[in-house]
Amino acid sequence: MENIDFDNNSGLSGVKIDSSGDVASDKTIRAYEFYQNKRYNDALAIAENDSQISSSAFGQVLIGNCYKSINNKEKAIAHWQKAISISPLEYSAYINIANEYYADGKISDAILNWTIASTIVPENSVVNLNLATAYNKKGFRIKSTKYFEKYLQYESNATSKEYLQIKHTISNLTAKVDFFTKKVNEYKAKRDIRMIAALYLKMIATYANLPNIYANIAEIFFFDKNYEKALEFFLTVYFNYPHTPKILLDIANLCYILNKPSYAYCYYSRAVKHLMEGTSFYEKAMEKIRVLSYVLKDTELIDKHLQAAKEAEADNDYERAVDEYENYTMLTESDNPEIQQIIDRYKIFINPEPFVVNVLYSQIPELMNRKKLNACVDVCDRILKLSDSHTKEAVYAVKCRTDCKRILLAREQLGV
Repeated sequence: MENIDFDNNSGLSGVKIDSSGDVASDKTIRAYEFYQNKRYNDALAIAENDSQISSSAFGQVLIGNCYKSINNKEKAIAHWQKAISISPLEYSAYINIANEYYADGKISDAILNWTIASTIVPENSVVNLNLATAYNKKGFRIKSTKYFEKYLQYESNATSKEYLQIKHTISNLTAKVDFFTKKVNEYKAKRDIRMIAALYLKMIATYANLPNIYANIAEIFFFDKNYEKALEFFLTVYFNYPHTPKILLDIANLCYILNKPSYAYCYYSRAVKHLMEGTSFYEKAMEKIRVLSYVLKDTELIDKHLQAAKEAEADNDYERAVDEYENYTMLTESDNPEIQQIIDRYKIFINPEPFVVNVLYSQIPELMNRKKLNACVDVCDRILKLSDSHTKEAVYAVKCRTDCKRILLAREQLGV
């Protein structure tokens, strides 16, 4: 987990620092050259005494890296934090801070900073690999596996030893899952539920990111009236994967059976938003909501959800934190802008790609109007990397990139 360098100075916009700007001044270039040549004190002498460099986020990262290189960790972190205060999108600073926290055994703080970096540049393969490693160390197997998968998706060097090792490991594990799947089909023909359940458990113990298997296990436990286990697995699906209204109803019903009234109220309330009025499912859920409405007056019970949200937050369990913060706002029946801001932030933590794609997409018209064609191509490339090919953003990015490249080629041919 090395500290990030300056080869890529792009922020959320994906637009490189303009060579005519203050950051690219002669003194900045000289300071950076000193840094590259390991003349750290010479680089500091320039960077710290030049107001243009020291007032920029880039300059503060450079200064921080110099202090890190001369083993002054405290000053390094202080300057990286100053870089963030100057520009909250200086993702390299978050990465460097996270690396130091991880080295010091502060895994939760490291995950937080790497996660923020991933909301700025989700395709940074090193960050995804670091998050996979850190979450694995904390025992968050599904999240760890997802980040290993992201690493393979975004890593451009498919011949590196690290890439090949991780891909080989995942291939071996998924091959074992395939073997278990064939065995499951054999036992399905025999209707041997216990052996099917045992194989499902082996599958998720082998490879964690198997959404349909968690749902199947939950159904089996529910059928077996092991309601605590059924709830555990239904919640796993709800927190980690796209889900149906049926999952919400299953969770609500289990919470009701297990005497978790505030949770039952919240999940029934979520479910009715997706159910058609007038249907039996809708009417039954609404009746349960009316029966459970007494929880709205139990302030002690409501406060437990806020406490649970903060505990999940501290543990980097952002999916559960979102859920508990939403539970709290539902039960208090009031708008809380501060909590809503936290919820929105963690939703971006959980799934940053759509957010970043939306921001990039909104920047294309301005770049085109300013005739920043190379920058526009870079933005379109990022959209295509981060989004599904059938989305409107991806379709537009393909057209825009083609138009920009056609114009750039024409300029080159005409010598303009």
